[in-house]
Amino acid sequence: MVKKMPLVICVSVVIMSLLYLKPVHAIFLEMTMGQIQEAIEYGQKNKNIGIATFSRPWTIIKEKGVGSATLFTPYHNLAYKARKSAIEWREFTKKDIQQAVEIGDTLTFSVTVYGEEYNFSKYYFAKLYYKDDVIQPEFEFAPEIADVSEFWPESPSYSARLVFKFPTKGIDLNDQITLAVVAPGGEEILFDFDLSKMK
Repeated sequence: MVKKMPLVICVSVVIMSLLYLKPVHAIFLEMTMGQIQEAIEYGQKNKNIGIATFSRPWTIIKEKGVGSATLFTPYHNLAYKARKSAIEWREFTKKDIQQAVEIGDTLTFSVTVYGEEYNFSKYYFAKLYYKDDVIQPEFEFAPEIADVSEFWPESPSYSARLVFKFPTKGIDLNDQITLAVVAPGGEEILFDFDLSKMK
């Protein structure tokens, strides 16, 4: 009994320590070291392909001239940052990795939309449909001046890239969500994402 006592105490101390340790970011519970390494390798290996092709696994594309939406999951964001470092011939450090995976508690979307006026995107907004809930973004960016589109001078003449971030609280990350991007007149462009099929 005397010999067993220290072992019991050691095990108890380890268990108590684990209970009180809190992860800095919940994302580390979502991504294994293997997944982190895989994302970095994907980014570095594919540094020479176009960004649209690179991000295709995370992108929903509507018909020509309507728009597209890309979801920056922690995996995609990490791969994207690793690609950028490789292109710039910079070392991809542990700090870079940590910053890249910190988006784990948000769903971040980069959305391209098209219009006829140079300031058409100024009043666009977005919402997320999940089951019976409508979730509002915690961050949104819409440029006041759009870029000339690839269709110029044909219609639609302008394109703009919007960014929206939504909290993940209450969302099952193995479920389906719909991003609704709303034009000033109320028309919605819907992008359906099956999160269970995305890394």
